[in-house]
Amino acid sequence: MLTSADTFESDDDWLARWVGQRAAFVLTTYAVPCLHFAHAEAARLFDSTAYLNATAYGQLRYHILCEALGRVIESRLSGAEVHRPSDRIGTAFTIECAGRVIYPYKYSEGAADPYAGFRLADDDALKGRLTPGDAPRQGILAGMPELPPGELLVLAWAGNHKDGLTRAVLGVPTLDAGRLRWAEGQVLELDLRLGDTGGSDDRAAGPRPAGRPPVCDKDGRPILDLDRIDAELGVDFDSLFPFHGRSPR
Repeated sequence: MLTSADTFESDDDWLARWVGQRAAFVLTTYAVPCLHFAHAEAARLFDSTAYLNATAYGQLRYHILCEALGRVIESRLSGAEVHRPSDRIGTAFTIECAGRVIYPYKYSEGAADPYAGFRLADDDALKGRLTPGDAPRQGILAGMPELPPGELLVLAWAGNHKDGLTRAVLGVPTLDAGRLRWAEGQVLELDLRLGDTGGSDDRAAGPRPAGRPPVCDKDGRPILDLDRIDAELGVDFDSLFPFHGRSPR
Protein backbone atom coordinates (compact mmCIF):
# COMPACT_ATOMS: atom_id res chain seq x y z
CA MET A 1 0.00 0.00 0.00
CA LEU A 2 1.34 3.41 -0.88
CA THR A 3 1.81 5.92 1.88
CA SER A 4 -0.72 8.74 2.16
CA ALA A 5 0.19 12.35 2.84
CA ASP A 6 -1.28 12.01 6.35
CA THR A 7 1.56 9.62 7.23
CA PHE A 8 3.99 12.51 7.14
CA GLU A 9 2.00 14.73 9.52
CA SER A 10 3.38 13.59 12.84
CA ASP A 11 6.58 14.92 14.38
CA ASP A 12 6.84 17.54 11.64
CA ASP A 13 3.32 19.01 11.99
CA TRP A 14 4.84 22.38 12.80
CA LEU A 15 6.92 22.24 9.63
CA ALA A 16 3.88 21.49 7.44
CA ARG A 17 2.03 24.41 9.03
CA TRP A 18 5.07 26.63 8.54
CA VAL A 19 5.93 25.97 4.88
CA GLY A 20 3.03 23.80 3.67
CA GLN A 21 2.63 20.04 3.50
CA ARG A 22 4.27 19.63 0.10
CA ALA A 23 7.38 21.63 1.04
CA ALA A 24 7.61 19.81 4.37
CA PHE A 25 7.54 16.46 2.55
CA VAL A 26 10.17 17.54 0.02
CA LEU A 27 12.53 18.86 2.69
CA THR A 28 12.22 15.91 5.08
CA THR A 29 12.43 13.34 2.28
CA TYR A 30 15.09 14.70 -0.08
CA ALA A 31 17.33 17.12 1.86
CA VAL A 32 19.30 14.32 3.54
CA PRO A 33 19.85 12.33 0.31
CA CYS A 34 21.10 15.55 -1.30
CA LEU A 35 23.55 16.03 1.57
CA HIS A 36 24.71 12.41 1.25
CA PHE A 37 25.11 12.92 -2.49
CA ALA A 38 27.15 16.11 -2.01
CA HIS A 39 29.47 14.36 0.44
CA ALA A 40 29.90 11.32 -1.81
CA GLU A 41 30.55 13.28 -5.01
CA ALA A 42 32.92 15.73 -3.31
CA ALA A 43 34.82 12.81 -1.77
CA ARG A 44 35.08 11.11 -5.17
CA LEU A 45 36.49 14.24 -6.78
CA PHE A 46 38.74 14.96 -3.80
CA ASP A 47 40.17 11.43 -3.65
CA SER A 48 40.89 11.39 -7.38
CA THR A 49 42.72 14.74 -7.38
CA ALA A 50 46.06 14.87 -5.60
CA TYR A 51 46.34 18.66 -5.28
CA LEU A 52 42.99 19.37 -3.55
CA ASN A 53 43.09 20.17 0.18
CA ALA A 54 40.42 20.00 2.89
CA THR A 55 39.23 23.53 2.14
CA ALA A 56 38.73 22.67 -1.51
CA TYR A 57 36.78 19.56 -0.47
CA GLY A 58 34.42 21.68 1.60
CA GLN A 59 33.92 24.11 -1.27
CA LEU A 60 33.22 21.27 -3.68
CA ARG A 61 30.69 19.76 -1.28
CA TYR A 62 28.91 23.10 -0.82
CA HIS A 63 28.54 23.83 -4.53
CA ILE A 64 27.47 20.26 -5.29
CA LEU A 65 24.83 20.56 -2.56
CA CYS A 66 23.62 23.85 -4.05
CA GLU A 67 23.14 22.26 -7.47
CA ALA A 68 21.66 18.97 -6.23
CA LEU A 69 19.19 20.42 -3.72
CA GLY A 70 18.40 23.26 -6.09
CA ARG A 71 17.43 20.82 -8.85
CA VAL A 72 15.29 18.79 -6.45
CA ILE A 73 13.43 21.88 -5.24
CA GLU A 74 12.82 23.10 -8.78
CA SER A 75 11.63 19.63 -9.82
CA ARG A 76 9.24 18.91 -6.95
CA LEU A 77 8.44 22.28 -5.38
CA SER A 78 7.49 24.39 -8.36
CA GLY A 79 6.33 27.41 -6.35
CA ALA A 80 9.72 27.87 -4.69
CA GLU A 81 12.48 30.17 -5.89
CA VAL A 82 16.06 28.92 -5.68
CA HIS A 83 19.00 31.33 -5.32
CA ARG A 84 22.41 29.85 -6.11
CA PRO A 85 25.94 31.20 -5.64
CA SER A 86 26.34 30.75 -9.40
CA ASP A 87 23.60 33.34 -10.00
CA ARG A 88 25.99 36.15 -9.16
CA ILE A 89 28.97 36.76 -6.89
CA GLY A 90 27.91 37.02 -3.25
CA THR A 91 24.59 35.21 -3.64
CA ALA A 92 23.89 32.86 -0.75
CA PHE A 93 22.25 29.52 -1.47
CA THR A 94 18.69 30.00 -0.26
CA ILE A 95 15.21 28.78 -1.13
CA GLU A 96 12.21 31.10 -0.94
CA CYS A 97 9.02 29.15 -0.24
CA ALA A 98 5.62 30.07 1.22
CA GLY A 99 6.90 33.43 2.39
CA ARG A 100 9.84 31.81 4.21
CA VAL A 101 13.53 31.51 3.42
CA ILE A 102 15.30 28.15 3.79
CA TYR A 103 19.05 28.26 4.36
CA PRO A 104 21.45 25.27 4.57
CA TYR A 105 24.04 25.95 7.28
CA LYS A 106 27.00 23.70 8.11
CA TYR A 107 27.54 24.12 11.83
CA SER A 108 30.11 21.47 12.66
CA GLU A 109 32.10 18.41 11.63
CA GLY A 110 30.76 15.70 13.93
CA ALA A 111 27.46 14.33 15.22
CA ALA A 112 28.47 14.71 18.87
CA ASP A 113 28.75 18.48 18.57
CA PRO A 114 25.69 20.41 19.76
CA TYR A 115 23.50 21.78 16.98
CA ALA A 116 22.05 24.54 19.17
CA GLY A 117 23.84 27.11 21.24
CA PHE A 118 26.82 27.59 18.93
CA ARG A 119 28.16 31.12 18.89
CA LEU A 120 27.75 33.50 15.98
CA ALA A 121 30.49 36.05 15.36
CA ASP A 122 29.59 39.72 15.61
CA ASP A 123 30.17 40.15 11.88
CA ASP A 124 28.25 36.99 10.92
CA ALA A 125 25.60 37.88 8.34
CA LEU A 126 23.23 35.22 9.71
CA LYS A 127 23.26 36.98 13.07
CA GLY A 128 22.28 40.18 11.33
CA ARG A 129 19.31 38.44 9.75
CA LEU A 130 18.08 37.30 13.15
CA THR A 131 18.44 40.63 14.94
CA PRO A 132 15.82 43.33 14.25
CA GLY A 133 17.38 46.54 12.99
CA ASP A 134 20.87 45.08 12.71
CA ALA A 135 21.85 45.38 9.07
CA PRO A 136 23.80 42.32 7.91
CA ARG A 137 27.45 42.92 7.13
CA GLN A 138 29.44 41.42 4.32
CA GLY A 139 29.43 37.64 4.68
CA ILE A 140 28.00 34.38 3.44
CA LEU A 141 24.45 35.76 3.45
CA ALA A 142 25.25 39.02 1.67
CA GLY A 143 23.04 38.01 -1.25
CA MET A 144 20.20 36.65 0.85
CA PRO A 145 16.67 37.95 0.16
CA GLU A 146 15.25 40.41 2.67
CA LEU A 147 13.09 38.81 5.34
CA PRO A 148 11.74 39.74 8.75
CA PRO A 149 13.20 38.01 11.82
CA GLY A 150 11.59 34.66 12.53
CA GLU A 151 10.92 33.85 8.86
CA LEU A 152 14.11 31.81 8.40
CA LEU A 153 14.19 28.01 8.35
CA VAL A 154 17.70 26.55 8.72
CA LEU A 155 18.82 23.19 7.41
CA ALA A 156 21.66 22.81 9.91
CA TRP A 157 24.01 19.93 9.28
CA ALA A 158 27.33 18.46 10.34
CA GLY A 159 29.74 16.33 8.36
CA ASN A 160 33.31 15.70 7.34
CA HIS A 161 35.35 14.01 4.63
CA LYS A 162 35.99 10.82 6.60
CA ASP A 163 32.47 10.16 7.95
CA GLY A 164 30.29 11.97 5.41
CA LEU A 165 27.04 13.41 6.72
CA THR A 166 26.79 13.00 10.50
CA ARG A 167 23.71 15.03 11.45
CA ALA A 168 20.96 17.13 9.88
CA VAL A 169 18.32 19.29 11.57
CA LEU A 170 15.52 21.51 10.30
CA GLY A 171 14.70 24.32 12.71
CA VAL A 172 13.55 27.89 13.17
CA PRO A 173 16.48 29.79 14.74
CA THR A 174 16.40 32.42 17.45
CA LEU A 175 19.18 34.37 19.10
CA ASP A 176 19.72 33.97 22.84
CA ALA A 177 22.66 35.81 24.41
CA GLY A 178 24.51 35.82 21.11
CA ARG A 179 24.03 32.10 20.47
CA LEU A 180 21.86 30.39 17.91
CA ARG A 181 19.14 28.19 19.41
CA TRP A 182 15.97 26.67 18.06
CA ALA A 183 12.56 28.18 18.67
CA GLU A 184 10.58 26.05 21.11
CA GLY A 185 8.65 23.30 19.33
CA GLN A 186 10.13 24.22 15.94
CA VAL A 187 13.01 21.83 15.41
CA LEU A 188 13.11 18.47 13.65
CA GLU A 189 16.10 16.13 13.59
CA LEU A 190 16.24 14.35 10.24
CA ASP A 191 16.73 10.61 9.97
CA LEU A 192 20.12 9.57 8.60
CA ARG A 193 19.69 5.78 8.91
CA LEU A 194 20.87 4.17 5.73
CA GLY A 195 18.20 2.50 3.63
CA ASP A 196 15.81 2.22 6.58
CA THR A 197 12.11 2.04 5.69
CA GLY A 198 10.92 0.91 9.08
CA GLY A 199 12.03 -2.08 11.10
CA SER A 200 11.07 -4.53 13.81
CA ASP A 201 13.63 -3.42 16.41
CA ASP A 202 13.44 -0.25 18.49
CA ARG A 203 12.69 1.85 15.43
CA ALA A 204 9.15 2.94 14.74
CA ALA A 205 7.41 0.81 12.11
CA GLY A 206 6.27 2.31 8.84
CA PRO A 207 7.96 4.37 6.13
CA ARG A 208 10.42 6.96 7.38
CA PRO A 209 11.89 9.88 5.40
CA ALA A 210 15.41 8.48 5.72
CA GLY A 211 18.48 9.53 3.79
CA ARG A 212 21.08 7.15 2.45
CA PRO A 213 24.33 7.40 0.51
CA PRO A 214 23.48 7.35 -3.19
CA VAL A 215 24.04 4.39 -5.47
CA CYS A 216 26.81 4.77 -8.03
CA ASP A 217 26.97 4.25 -11.77
CA LYS A 218 29.43 1.88 -13.44
CA ASP A 219 32.15 4.53 -13.27
CA GLY A 220 31.73 5.05 -9.53
CA ARG A 221 29.88 8.36 -9.77
CA PRO A 222 27.09 8.76 -7.20
CA ILE A 223 23.53 9.03 -8.51
CA LEU A 224 20.73 11.03 -6.88
CA ASP A 225 17.60 9.09 -7.89
CA LEU A 226 14.41 10.53 -6.37
CA ASP A 227 12.21 7.82 -7.87
CA ARG A 228 14.35 5.16 -6.17
CA ILE A 229 14.00 6.98 -2.84
CA ASP A 230 10.22 7.19 -3.32
CA ALA A 231 10.03 3.49 -4.15
CA GLU A 232 12.00 2.52 -1.05
CA LEU A 233 9.69 4.61 1.11
CA GLY A 234 6.59 3.22 -0.62
CA VAL A 235 5.31 6.59 -1.81
CA ASP A 236 4.06 7.99 -5.10
CA PHE A 237 4.89 11.68 -5.18
CA ASP A 238 2.33 12.58 -7.85
CA SER A 239 -0.43 10.74 -5.97
CA LEU A 240 0.51 12.44 -2.71
CA PHE A 241 0.18 15.87 -4.30
CA PRO A 242 -2.31 15.38 -7.16
CA PHE A 243 -3.16 19.06 -7.50
CA HIS A 244 0.42 20.01 -8.17
CA GLY A 245 2.26 17.05 -9.61
CA ARG A 246 5.92 17.57 -10.31
CA SER A 247 7.64 20.29 -12.25
CA PRO A 248 9.04 19.58 -15.71
CA ARG A 249 12.54 18.10 -15.49
